[in-house]
Amino acid sequence: MFIVIFENSWGQRREIGSAPIISGAYTIISDFLKKYNYKSYYWNISEVEPGLTRVDVGSWSEFFYIKYILEEERRNYA
Repeated sequence: MFIVIFENSWGQRREIGSAPIISGAYTIISDFLKKYNYKSYYWNISEVEPGLTRVDVGSWSEFFYIKYILEEERRNYA
């Protein structure tokens, strides 16, 4: 399971969706950007720690994170 997290310019994070496969996580990010009319000209994707990927879409201060968790851990994830 992949959890998609949005971090705003104040460093506050919130879950915006989840997907069973990584391509679904990228779709969640794309849909979020469309919803807020943000045009991204690039995506910089990097693993910040095992199981946690940071997606920089060019906003300078807002980021997305994709966290991989096992399905049985999902119910305990906050």
